[in-house]
Amino acid sequence: MYKGSRRTLDSLRPPLGAVFLIAYAVSALSPVATATWVFVGSGVLLWVFSVPWANPFHRGLAVVAVLAFTAVLVSGSLEPGGFVEGLPTYYGIVAVLLVLTVAGYPIRAARFERHVGDLLAAMSSKGVGLRSAGGGLGHILGVALDVGSFVLVDAFSSGAPREERLGALVTAGRGFSFIPVWANLNIMTATTITLTGVTYPALLVVALPFVVPGMAITLLLAQRESPGAPDTSAVRPSAEAMLVPLYPLLLVAAVAVTGHLFPGVPLTTIIALTVAAVVVAIAVCAALITQRSSPATRLARETRGSLSASHNEFALFGSAGILVLSLTQLGALAPLGTLFSNLPVPLVAPALAVAIALGFIVGIHAIPMVLLIDAAFPLDAGPSPALWALAVLLGVQCAIMTTPFSSSVTMLSRLTGRHPFEIGPGRNWKFSLVSAVCGLVYLGLLSTLLL
Repeated sequence: MYKGSRRTLDSLRPPLGAVFLIAYAVSALSPVATATWVFVGSGVLLWVFSVPWANPFHRGLAVVAVLAFTAVLVSGSLEPGGFVEGLPTYYGIVAVLLVLTVAGYPIRAARFERHVGDLLAAMSSKGVGLRSAGGGLGHILGVALDVGSFVLVDAFSSGAPREERLGALVTAGRGFSFIPVWANLNIMTATTITLTGVTYPALLVVALPFVVPGMAITLLLAQRESPGAPDTSAVRPSAEAMLVPLYPLLLVAAVAVTGHLFPGVPLTTIIALTVAAVVVAIAVCAALITQRSSPATRLARETRGSLSASHNEFALFGSAGILVLSLTQLGALAPLGTLFSNLPVPLVAPALAVAIALGFIVGIHAIPMVLLIDAAFPLDAGPSPALWALAVLLGVQCAIMTTPFSSSVTMLSRLTGRHPFEIGPGRNWKFSLVSAVCGLVYLGLLSTLLL
C-alpha cells in the first residue's frame, strides 16, 4: 500500500512539476495573478507529495513548520496576505534549483566524459597531481554540475590508489566550497544578491580578492600532498575538450549579461530562464546537426528525472517558507532582529558570517537560515550591500565542508562509503577553521574600507 501510493504520487510529479515551472516563468515575467496562484498551489501540492518521502531531517522540519503554523492559527495572528506574498520566494528557489540540475546537460554527454579524461591526462603530463586536478575540476565543473562534478572526479580517479582517490575527492569538495562566494549560477549566491540588493559586479569586486588566493593556496597545498609525475603518453586535448571547463564560465557570463540587459528582473528568475534557454538551444542545435532526436530525448529524460527526484527540495524550502512566515507573524523573530540591530556596525558582517556558519553546521540549511535572518533583520537596509552579501557567503564557504548536512558532504559520503562525519568534519575541520579565520580577518579589513 505504501509503495503503491508513492508510485502513484511520483508518477504525477513530472506533469505537475512542468506546470509548476511554467507558472513560475509566467508569474515572474508578468503581473498575471492567476499564474502566481497556480505556481504557489502546485508548489504546495508538490510539498505535500514530497514530505512523506523526504529524508528524516526534512520531515522533522516539516513537522516544526506545521506546528508553527498551527500556533499562528490558534493565536489569531494569521495574515493570509503575508503567506501569499512570501511563499513565492521560497518556491522560486525550488524552481531555480530544478532548472540548475539540467545546467550541466551538455557536458554530461558521453563524449565529453572522454574529453574530461583527456584534460586530466594533459594536466598529468605537466606534473599536476591528482588531488590538485580534482580540486580544479570540482571548482570549475561544479559551477554547472553542482556536486555532480564529484561524480566525474570519482570516475577519473577510480584507478588511482585508495588514498589518492579519496584525497582527490576531498580536494574537489574544498574547491567546490569557494563557488558560492562568486558564481551567479549558485542558488545561495543568487538568493544573497537578491536579498541584499548588491549588484553582481560589486560582489565580484569584494569576493575575488578572497576567492583567487584561497583557491590558489588550496590547490598548491593539494599539489604538495600529491605531486604529479609527468606522463609522456598523455593525450593532447582537442579544441572540443576545452569546452568542458569553458562551458560553466560562459554560462556565468550569459547570466551576467542577461541580468545587465534586464536590471528589473530578479537574479533568480534571470538564472532560471537563461539556463533553460541555453540548454534547450544546445539540445535543438545538437539534434539538427546530428539529425537525430537523441539530444532532445536525453534532455527530456534528465528533466523528468530532476522533477521525479525533487522530494527533498520541495520538503526543505516549502517547510522553511511556512516556518519563517509563521515565526514572523508570531513576532518570534523580533529578538533576532534586535540582536543584530544593537551590534556596532563594524561587527554586523562578522556576526552574520558566524550565524550562517553555526546554523549550517547544526543542520539549518544556509538558504532558509539567511531568509530567516532577513525576515528579522532586512539585509538590504545595510550601509554596504556588498559587505553584507560577502559575509553571508563566507559563512557558507567555511562551513560547507564541515557540516554533515551539506549536499557536498552527503555526495562525498555516498561516493567514498565513508560516514559523513568522517569525510566531512573529520577530514576538513582544519580547512574550515583556516577558512573561517581568514574570512573574518578579510571582513574586518573590508569593514574599515567600506563602512
